[in-house]
Amino acid sequence: MRESPGVVLDKTFFMEACREGGQRIDGALRLLDRSYFAVLYRDSMRAIGDRDVAHDLVQETFIKVWQRCATFRGESELLPWVRSVLRRLILDRLRQPLREVPLEDQAGMTAVAIEKVTQMSGEQVPVPEDALRQEQLGQVFQRCWERFARACPEHALVISWIAEDGLTHEEIAALLERTPGATREFISQCRKRARTYLAEWHALAFSEV
Repeated sequence: MRESPGVVLDKTFFMEACREGGQRIDGALRLLDRSYFAVLYRDSMRAIGDRDVAHDLVQETFIKVWQRCATFRGESELLPWVRSVLRRLILDRLRQPLREVPLEDQAGMTAVAIEKVTQMSGEQVPVPEDALRQEQLGQVFQRCWERFARACPEHALVISWIAEDGLTHEEIAALLERTPGATREFISQCRKRARTYLAEWHALAFSEV
C-alpha cells in the first residue's frame, strides 16, 4: 500500500508539468500515483474483482494520463478526469470476448449505493431495526450483486456508475459512446436486469419481519 503524500497533486501543478515536460512531468506522474492510486484501485476492484487485473488497469490509467496529459485543460478537477480514463479502460476490459472477471475479492457497494440502486426501481429501502437482519440483508445483496456483475458486467458497471459515483446520463453517454436516446434505453435495460438479479434480496428486504 502506498504511503499518503505530504502534498496531493493538484490540477495547476499538473498542467504546468505537462507544459514543461521532462523531469517535471515525470515527478508529477509519481505524485499522481501516490495521491490517487488507492481510490483508483478501489474503483477498479469494485468493477473487476481481481487484484492483479485491477492493479494493471490502474497502471495503464497512469500511462494513458501521461500520453494524454496535453489534452487536460483544467475545466474540471484532476481526479475526475483521471477516473474517467480508468472507467473507459474498465469498460474496454469488460467488453473483451471470453472475459473472466473473478468476483471473490470484490469490495462491494456501499450502503448508500445499495439504497440508491433500489431507489432507481422506484422503491424505498426499509431500515430494519434488527441488526442481525440488516447484516443478513447486506450479505444477500452482495451475493445477488456478484451474480449480476458476473452475468452482466457492463450493465452492473453502469448501475454502479449511477449509484456509487453519481454520474449523469450525459457522462455515461460519453463513456459508452452512445447517443442520449440510446443511453437512456441502455440504462433502462440495466435497471431491469438489476431488479431481476436483486429479486431475492428485494423479497427479503420487503417481507414481513
